[in-house]
Amino acid sequence: RWEKHRVWVVDSTLKEGQRHIYSRRTFYIDEDSWAAVASDMYDGRNQLWRLQYLYGVNLYGRQAGYGSAYGAYDLLQNIYNLNGKAIPGGYKSGVDQDDKYFTPKGMARSGVR
Repeated sequence: RWEKHRVWVVDSTLKEGQRHIYSRRTFYIDEDSWAAVASDMYDGRNQLWRLQYLYGVNLYGRQAGYGSAYGAYDLLQNIYNLNGKAIPGGYKSGVDQDDKYFTPKGMARSGVR
């Protein structure tokens, strides 16, 4: 569901003398999950170019949040993109991971080539 949330607003600008496709980005960080739930990207003329936002899901039984997908709009080309669309049964909320899973070695072991 869509509801108002408290967010931290982080406005970043490109360092003088540096190059990047975005001259400025504004991130909206959810106060509860610390996830970047939305962002605005500006072009070299400081005009709003792209928007992104997170399709967040509350996992009440796990006391956590989960980003099921991420959407992006390109306002200049009128293009919408959806990344990470969940497949049915793709997230298993009852699965616990051993602490070793979250170490660099554990994460490398779970990678797919």
